[in-house]
Amino acid sequence: MLIGSSSVCVILGIAALATYWAWIFSLFHANVLSPFGDADLGPYLALCVIAAGSSALSMVVFALFGFRLQHVVDKAWFSVVLAVLSALMGVPALLRTFGFCLDFPASAAFWAVGALSSSFVYLKTGPFFVWLRRAKLMRCISIAFLSASILYLLAFFLDSVVGIVMIMAFPVASTLCSQVVNRRIGFGWPFVAAPTRSAYVRAVSARARDLVPAIPRTLLYTLIFGVTSYTVLNFAVAENLVVFIGVSILVSAVIFVIFALSREAEIDSDRYRMLLLPLIAIAVLPFPYVPDIYRIFFLALVVFGFTCFDAITWGDLADEIRDRKLAVYVSYAVPTVANFVGIFIGWGTGALLHATLGNAGFDTGFAVFSIVIVIALVVLLVGDLVALEKSATAEPHADSFMEKWKSVCEDIADAHELTNQERKIYLMLVRGRNQRYIASELVISPHTVKTHTYHIYRKVGVHSQQELIDAVEARL
Repeated sequence: MLIGSSSVCVILGIAALATYWAWIFSLFHANVLSPFGDADLGPYLALCVIAAGSSALSMVVFALFGFRLQHVVDKAWFSVVLAVLSALMGVPALLRTFGFCLDFPASAAFWAVGALSSSFVYLKTGPFFVWLRRAKLMRCISIAFLSASILYLLAFFLDSVVGIVMIMAFPVASTLCSQVVNRRIGFGWPFVAAPTRSAYVRAVSARARDLVPAIPRTLLYTLIFGVTSYTVLNFAVAENLVVFIGVSILVSAVIFVIFALSREAEIDSDRYRMLLLPLIAIAVLPFPYVPDIYRIFFLALVVFGFTCFDAITWGDLADEIRDRKLAVYVSYAVPTVANFVGIFIGWGTGALLHATLGNAGFDTGFAVFSIVIVIALVVLLVGDLVALEKSATAEPHADSFMEKWKSVCEDIADAHELTNQERKIYLMLVRGRNQRYIASELVISPHTVKTHTYHIYRKVGVHSQQELIDAVEARL
């Protein structure tokens, strides 16, 4: 073989992500996927809202009843069922090309079942995220994102029937690739399950408590992504500019590839998340006031910011799952619910604004919404700046922490190439501070502290906080 088994898994994993995201982007193909024709945009947008709601519902169901579902997620028969059901979303449009037009309730049923199933297609990519280390994960996500945007654009140049069939094939291909990858990477611990529903729910609830500080931020990002997507699609279809959506997504994908390839393996996740806040504000605030055609390109900034945020968040989560040997699907339940629920609320907000204000008042409504969103972003940004200020002064003064002790800690940090954020957490760990205290002091989530702590242990070559302290005392 010209490539090894690991390379095969990487290629198939990228293909699984790319085809799933291409399927998601295909919701913007109103001219291809609509069962009602180009002239009737309202019902198609309603189908998109239904699809977003079904996706959110599927993840809520998994969070509550996954103690049974996680046993079968990677079974071959379950993958076949997912592939078939996910493709149902394209059936109404395919029937229309042959002269069989379904009414809205029938089309909505196909879309609801397809979206409900395809969310599990995304869940199946979880082990691939966990299997990869941070640098490779970011690069694989960027390449998959770029590939997805190219696949999305390809449908514009194909015959309508061929385009629909290709879109229906996306979740099938994603399921197939994930199935092969999950078997090849050979996890010994991704299917660990609680024996009862109550124990499973307790495990999910514990993960929710760990992630509470990060959930509002995730909901805000996904809300912005959802409402902007609805707004752009509404405008693009009305003005026959859908192809520009594809171009804007391609532009954001290229930017993200450059960003991912230029980053080192270890990144300061919280700092990058803070930098994304003003970027999203720049994209959202002037959106209603720019010339019509340029509105679509503002989607590129929103998509880029959302994708970076998503990649960094999943990278943190994957590191913790891998380092602590957590159950993959249990650990992914809570953040996935937050993601899909936020997107659904965003699409629903766009639909509500449009239904309430109509075409004439929609821009004004979105302008008010964007101001509210920017205020929320500013609040988060101020919180991040306060956190940085606290972290800058987190190191104890010389009278409570001897200069020699500081020198030894700095030598150890330099020798093991700890990042800036890891240094701050390391200094607090060797003083005996617990993870909850550190999270409070640095204003970051306990999940992020845990992830950095495991990175520190791995780099320094210890297995506990006491061993970390002993390593410093041994050099005094």
